[in-house]
Amino acid sequence: MTDPAPPTYCQECGRANSATAQRCIWCGLPLKRGAVQRFEPVRVDIEYLGGIQGLDDPSPVRLEINSAGFEVRSLVTGSKVHRIPAYSIVDARVVDASTSTDGGRERAAWWWWLVLGPFALLVRGKKRPDVKQYDYIFTIRYKAGEQLLSAVFHREDKMGLSMVQGLARIVTALVQRTARYPRESEHGLGH
Repeated sequence: MTDPAPPTYCQECGRANSATAQRCIWCGLPLKRGAVQRFEPVRVDIEYLGGIQGLDDPSPVRLEINSAGFEVRSLVTGSKVHRIPAYSIVDARVVDASTSTDGGRERAAWWWWLVLGPFALLVRGKKRPDVKQYDYIFTIRYKAGEQLLSAVFHREDKMGLSMVQGLARIVTALVQRTARYPRESEHGLGH
């Protein structure tokens, strides 16, 4: 019996596929054998919370993730730019910090008060819908010298969860790619 062929790893998501696969079964992208596929930059406007020296106050920023690492550009204060190289990125995490507040109940209808008097307090009113406050936290952990730091961002809208999960997948793919092709990430944060 012969040994099975070694798996082919996707250049984008880093996951194993069969040796004969033409497309990645995980992300659907075409597999290229022996060639390093280009890592397309991703730009998104997001709220910055903290974790990068020199960018102290929470503010809206433009986050760009490319093959060389990630770049955070302040949208408010004179376009400060901070770059973190790909080789220093450890991982990315997402936390759903959304809260839900009970909407409570409405008081019993006025006619219950006429019929039952003070006993109308025992009649349960109509349930009000719960109120959800969306907050999805996206953290990129990276090394600065011997320190392990975290750049923290968040989105406060209904679609924020899918966006920050997508960013986390992109950063994870970048970390895996950097481990596999370290020379690609050493060329700086150019475009």
